[in-house]
Parts: sequence; C-alpha cells; structure tokens
Amino acid sequence: MSAQLIPAAIMFFITVAVGALFWLPALKIVQKCEIIKFYWVGFWAFLGGIVALSGAQSVLVILGQDVERFAGAMLIGVSAAFVVFVVFAWGRLSLRGASHLLKKAK
Repeated sequence: MSAQLIPAAIMFFITVAVGALFWLPALKIVQKCEIIKFYWVGFWAFLGGIVALSGAQSVLVILGQDVERFAGAMLIGVSAAFVVFVVFAWGRLSLRGASHLLKKAK
C-alpha cells in the first residue's frame, strides 16, 4: 500500500496544479460586461471541474479503488453539461450581439 502512496500523491499534486492553471484565466482576465463575465468564469470553472474529476479518478485508480463506472459516469455527465453550457452561452451571446447591432442600425 505504501508503494502506491507516492504515485497517488504525485498525481494528486499534478491535478491540483493543472486545476489551478485552469482557474487563472477566469481570475486574472477582467471582463466589463456581466453576462460575458458569467460565461467566461463558467467556462473555466467547468474545465477546472473536468480536470478535478478526471484527476480524482486517476488518484483513486492508482490507490486500487474500483471507481471506473461511477467516475466515468460523472465525467460524462459533467462533459455533457459543459457542452450544453457552451452552446447556450454561444446562443445567448449571439442573440444579444445581434439585437445590439439591430438597435445601433436603427
């Protein structure tokens, strides 16, 4: 068991580091528009969550836990939610831009 702790700890710290890197753009780049800020932070939060889930799955697999089915289902669910979030954001921001353009044209 102690032989598995070192690789699991390394994987854990790599996961934390990569997850933190995904939060940097959300925290460091300031958006003026509140709607764009919401989707910007949400985009990076979803990516950080996906990294955290996949890293946690890998750590538990290294430690010998049988989490493949549950963690795989969680990862698929979060990935699907991410796609829905991005498509909804794209649609909402596109409609907002088009309506703003029509108001300027009048």
